[in-house]
Amino acid sequence: MSTSIGVWRRRCLVGVTWLLAGAGVEAAPLTWFPGPPVGSPFSGAATVAEASLGNILIGGDNLVDPEYLVATNLYWGYLPQFWGFQIAAGAVATSDYIIVYGGTDGTASLNTVTGYSPSGDGQTNLASMSVARSYLGYAADGSGNAFAIGGLDDTGLPLASAERYKSGATNWTAIAALPAPRYDFPAVYDRTNRIYIFGGITDATSGTELATVLRYSTKSNNWTAVASMPVPTAGSTAALGADGQIYVVGGVSGGVTTNVVQVYNLASNSWTISTPLPEALSAAAMGVDSLGRLMVMGGMNSDGNDVGDVWRSQRLGVPDVAPVLTQYPGTSAIYGQPYTATINASGNPQPTYQVLSGPPNLAVDVYSGAITWTPQGASQIGTIAVTIQAGNYAGATNFAFSISVPPPPPIVPTNLTVVGVSDDSITLSWAPESPLVGAATYNVAEWRFTGGGKGGSHGAFFAVSSGQTNATVTISGLTPGTGHSYGVAASVGGTVTAYSATVGATTTSPQPPANVHLTSLTSTSFSLAWNPSAGPAQSANYSAITSYAIGQYIPVYGGYSVTPKVAAIPSNITNGTVSGLTPGSSAFWTVQAFDAQGYGSSPISPIYDIIAITNPVPAAARMSAMPTSGGGSFQFSASEGGPVLQTVLIQATTNVADPNSWMQIGSLLPTANPFTYSDTNAAQYPLRFYRVIAP
Repeated sequence: MSTSIGVWRRRCLVGVTWLLAGAGVEAAPLTWFPGPPVGSPFSGAATVAEASLGNILIGGDNLVDPEYLVATNLYWGYLPQFWGFQIAAGAVATSDYIIVYGGTDGTASLNTVTGYSPSGDGQTNLASMSVARSYLGYAADGSGNAFAIGGLDDTGLPLASAERYKSGATNWTAIAALPAPRYDFPAVYDRTNRIYIFGGITDATSGTELATVLRYSTKSNNWTAVASMPVPTAGSTAALGADGQIYVVGGVSGGVTTNVVQVYNLASNSWTISTPLPEALSAAAMGVDSLGRLMVMGGMNSDGNDVGDVWRSQRLGVPDVAPVLTQYPGTSAIYGQPYTATINASGNPQPTYQVLSGPPNLAVDVYSGAITWTPQGASQIGTIAVTIQAGNYAGATNFAFSISVPPPPPIVPTNLTVVGVSDDSITLSWAPESPLVGAATYNVAEWRFTGGGKGGSHGAFFAVSSGQTNATVTISGLTPGTGHSYGVAASVGGTVTAYSATVGATTTSPQPPANVHLTSLTSTSFSLAWNPSAGPAQSANYSAITSYAIGQYIPVYGGYSVTPKVAAIPSNITNGTVSGLTPGSSAFWTVQAFDAQGYGSSPISPIYDIIAITNPVPAAARMSAMPTSGGGSFQFSASEGGPVLQTVLIQATTNVADPNSWMQIGSLLPTANPFTYSDTNAAQYPLRFYRVIAP
């Protein structure tokens, strides 16, 4: 049978509704506010009030330790552990202890009664009830007697019986039974001699909630029906307010959890519907704190889940007072960072708060007055006007103020990138500052190594450009083929950022041709040839070559100079001749490559492409015949007469007497001395004479 109870409760705790229609005229408005939440979600707990501890929760399905809340405290406190597991039990406070009676341990109803000491003096087993009861109505009269009314017995059947216990007695005393069995309802003592019970269920099978209200007279020991509730409920909670009216809150109606608040006027025996609870709850606990505020604690929500929420009303039984501001929000904020402030007002009911005007993302907590906002966008920079209203049923007051939001400070520039490189310049770009920051200028600096020492090498930034208004700069006047590393900082309104992460680049430079070599040498000239210079196809740091020049390399102390002799050799020609030299003269020669910017390659890298050339003084060569080779060729041997091998001209004639008959048949720059020469056309002539000329 106990299983069927749990199934029924789950079936009832589904959905939520606001049961207001047709309920009659509204009572004086309530205002609900969140209170400090209970340490653990729970339902089915009993509650009592004690002068020094305030409201106490005990038992239920999830409260290991009883908890208490003094009206002015911000947090619940914990009491010594209650050794028992009693859901939907009853509890009353006496001068000695809290009497906890009945309830269910999750499997069956109990008749056990325990005296619990909040001060830690332990627990006392008291006289058991005459019958096991859970989901009973419980209350204490003016003498502190505990009443147990109806409920479910240990077989799961509803009870009509009721009994009373006087502290210190050895047994419970039966009182007048209910007109019909009933369970899962609240009971409230009216501080005279009457106890009221509200709604509940009579038929456990159908689970139909009741609207009927019964009144028990502790003096006459009888039950009387009074005005029924507008909304039938079971599992509701109730308390006598400081204004002398009984408030019945929440419960289940029509199988649906409700947030309805029904108010019973004792004097007129009439009902009204008041402001609903902010959430639908059943199996909650309810009491009144020392400030005269209703308190609804814990319970099950419309999803069937326990909650630890606490809802408090305004102070009842005291005059309404319009809000008066007591705390004002701050007037400065930082762009892009959370702005938090609080506006507070006194009044009864406790004022609630709303934003009447201001930025769309500025919010105020309706209950606490806590203001939250993060300024974003250009429209939220400068002086921002805000109006917040504090209001209650007695009136409202508006507070208009302005929040100053300076523009955000500049951030360290990002995305610094090399966008262009030439022989003597590097062009950089970076992400510009946000327009929200305002007009920004930029300082560009080069990171340079400044020395080593203990702890490693050191460097520093050296300014190369300042006051740039655009997010790009070209740094000129650089040396071709040199490496550089740069950072950029932003400046706005006197605030300067740190330098950004650096980016490096190497200026381009023309590369010298390789394999420069001598191809011809006379007493007054020489010829050179070379391989084409490397260009951009080989490396991004190499510039494209537009021409070559043969120049005389002149070393000087600490450097060199190059005097071009043959210039503007097109880049597709890789040889050249220097003429007009003095026989017997010597010099260093090199070939430079030039790019479109007019920069020439360095002649000292690689150094083996600087050639020392001595133009020989003409000297007669000596010749000697050699045996005729096969195929009609004639071969002879010759020796140059000078100390330097030079290019020689081979001439031939058939008529020695005619000086104009000599013709050149070949030339060569010997690699050895003596050297040989073969005339492959000698067989064509009956007689042929030869001579070697060293020009």
